[in-house]
Amino acid sequence: MLDEQLLEQFLELLGPTGVEEMYATFADNIGGYIDHLQNVVAKRNEEDTRRQAHQIKGACRSVGLSQLAKPMEHVECDAWQWDEIDDLLEQWVLEVPLHQHQLKRWLKIRAV
Repeated sequence: MLDEQLLEQFLELLGPTGVEEMYATFADNIGGYIDHLQNVVAKRNEEDTRRQAHQIKGACRSVGLSQLAKPMEHVECDAWQWDEIDDLLEQWVLEVPLHQHQLKRWLKIRAV
């Protein structure tokens, strides 16, 4: 679920506080990113959907949530139909809190 190698590198470079601040920034912003993605998907705006998926993919990867980034990479780069994106986004939104919990747990263990 997590890119632990990347997170370990961040810990070495930034320390636990720096990594926790990175996560806090992600946590503060991901809701707005999701809202915007849902909005552009509802409008069936493919260009903006791909652009927003790119932004979310980068945000996820920047905090080690590589598995969560993969569906966004698909939305950004691959051919798809709107029905597929509707289903993918519905499932993906449900998975975000699970991944966030896993990351918070990982950080708590490493911060000791």
